[in-house]
Amino acid sequence: MTSRGAPGSMDGMERQQLTRSETDRRIAGVCGGIAEYFDIDPILVRVGFVAAAVMGFGLILYVVLWIVLPKVTGGAVVRAPTRTSGAIQIAEERFARGEITAQELAQIRSDITQGA
Repeated sequence: MTSRGAPGSMDGMERQQLTRSETDRRIAGVCGGIAEYFDIDPILVRVGFVAAAVMGFGLILYVVLWIVLPKVTGGAVVRAPTRTSGAIQIAEERFARGEITAQELAQIRSDITQGA
């Protein structure tokens, strides 16, 4: 896994390029690529594009980004998610309160990561 700085930071870490996603795509990977770059949920980006389309400029913007943004090259590093899922966080909170055992927590983590 390669470290990277936040978008716009030049602190000596590798800067990630804005690209279309090959792993999180519904149409062309534009929303998935933007979400990976800014480390946000791709659903939020997709909802933003739908709202922009209703206002009149979202579809044009999407097509322009589809043309302009390069695809991820074969040598690109695919980052692992930096946030844990909400279900794992809830299970960890339940474990901290003593409501579930360590074995149950491990099973939940295993089930969720295998399904992802």
